Amino acid sequence: MGLSFHYKGALRNPTLLKKLIEEVTDIAQANQWKFHVFEEAFPSPIFTLDSYNDSIYGICFSPPNCEVICLTFRFNGKMCAFYNFESTKVSVNELDENYLSVKTQFAGPEIHKQLMIIFDYLNKKYFENFDLSDEGNYWETKNDQLLQDTFEKYTNLINGFDSLLNNIPIGENETIEAYLIRIAEINNKKNDTNEG
Repeated sequence: MGLSFHYKGALRNPTLLKKLIEEVTDIAQANQWKFHVFEEAFPSPIFTLDSYNDSIYGICFSPPNCEVICLTFRFNGKMCAFYNFESTKVSVNELDENYLSVKTQFAGPEIHKQLMIIFDYLNKKYFENFDLSDEGNYWETKNDQLLQDTFEKYTNLINGFDSLLNNIPIGENETIEAYLIRIAEINNKKNDTNEG
């Protein structure tokens, strides 16, 4: 639970990887964000099936209180989170089609906005077939107030749910599922009363 954004796409050209890594490293260092560089060059100057391998190419970085942002790619240039790559449950085709998700709820609206600006810049320069879905609505609107309001709404929802969990104990023989349904029903009644 928490405000996130989701993205997928591909690197336009294998030769762009080194420059992308350099620019993202500069951004991470300037902001004092932790980062990790994986392989820095693809085995071929063009993406081909012949270059199939299990390596991860690119970089990931972590702003404070934010999930890791992966700018990591498979042999074919498609974005792939490094932590999904090793999962035996995910097929090769799923890896190519999955969105990568980043929760920014606890990083706050300023970091979220900064990440949207970074992705906009990188998309124009390095990516193709790029798609980003922003629960903060900043990607689509560039509206600071809407982003602030959306963060506030998510924070209120989380705090309200947390308060319910702290104030309503689980029953002795109640399953987790039944408990969560009961909490949701109480919350819905509370919201209906507040709106009425």
